[in-house]
Amino acid sequence: MLRIFPVLLVWLLSLLSSYAVQKFTIKDSRTLTGHIRYVVAKQAYIVGENGVTYKVALKDLDPQSLVYVNGWIRSKGGDDNYASWIDTSGRGFSASWPRTVYAPTRIDIQAKYQEFKKGHYVYESTHYRFVSDAKLEPKVVQRFAVLFETTYEYVMELPLNASGRYLEKEEKFKIYLFGNYRNYVRAGGSPGSAGVYLPRTQMVMVPLEMLGLEDRGGEWVYVKDVSNKVLAHELQHQLTGGTRFPAWYIEGSAEYVASTRYTHGAYHVVNGKTRMFDYVRDKDGLADGSGRRLGGRIAMMPLEQFMDLNYQNFSRGRVHENYAVALMLTYFFYHEDGNGDAAGMKAYIKALQKGKVEKEARKHLLRGRTHAELQEQFRRFCSTGGIAVEFP
Repeated sequence: MLRIFPVLLVWLLSLLSSYAVQKFTIKDSRTLTGHIRYVVAKQAYIVGENGVTYKVALKDLDPQSLVYVNGWIRSKGGDDNYASWIDTSGRGFSASWPRTVYAPTRIDIQAKYQEFKKGHYVYESTHYRFVSDAKLEPKVVQRFAVLFETTYEYVMELPLNASGRYLEKEEKFKIYLFGNYRNYVRAGGSPGSAGVYLPRTQMVMVPLEMLGLEDRGGEWVYVKDVSNKVLAHELQHQLTGGTRFPAWYIEGSAEYVASTRYTHGAYHVVNGKTRMFDYVRDKDGLADGSGRRLGGRIAMMPLEQFMDLNYQNFSRGRVHENYAVALMLTYFFYHEDGNGDAAGMKAYIKALQKGKVEKEARKHLLRGRTHAELQEQFRRFCSTGGIAVEFP
């Protein structure tokens, strides 16, 4: 389990918070300033100004606060048993699948000098707020911000209603940059990793060296292009966080974005099927050095059991195989199942975003099939890419 030092966490949360807020009054005269993220089982989950989420029973709110919460629930199309900040009206599912997604024509970087504190430096692009423990020239931040902003555009253009499209006013995604790799590990980054997403704080942490930067006598300069795979994977987690997805889709959807061919400032979705299978299979990996490199044969548990894995069991043991099968299964539901229009997946996501339990939502993926029938169709799909997935 990742952990971040309490002092660092408190400072980061206070510095990175930039939400539109509302004051809630609780019947014992306490007040809480923040914004609603969820209402579940007559409990409001309110994100405070410090970034911490507080759970408040609706019955404990004063009348004026309760009126506000009930109005918020109605505006989201939910009820007091379940509602979230995610709009499920259908607009986020209606676009066609993108073929090539380009970076914004202009990416401006603002250095927030007034927020420099104890050697930490703040920079903002359109959708991201970067906090660095090393001072960077804005032009350097602008160079790597292209990847972040292009990934944002890509995930938003996928017709899958990413939760990130429903940012509060003035809210930005939080990125913490480390010039000192040891500090990155101390804060919760896995040794040897190129980035990590922390769900509790919705923050991505990245070592500067993994962005192609090098410290030359106290000045960080851009020296090389590096593989975007890990960062794209973690950014997908951040951009779609909040929906209670199962482990296979959390990682399968992140691998889908990570395995899409990226050149500086563009995601190339065309010919994605060939690249996806190469990403899983080729023992030499892809040209950018990424890939699961599993060869042409993968032994797996039954598909139903795989789809039922909780995150702890998914992320241990045969991790590479689990990630690879999750990627292929995600691709199958996006592009191959039914009419190839992701209709089942869109209905599945919408059901989860409206608070349905996963077993109920999965009926949209099964479409009347048994898990055994789905497993056989998926196995045949994998075989078309030269990969034999062996189920018991």
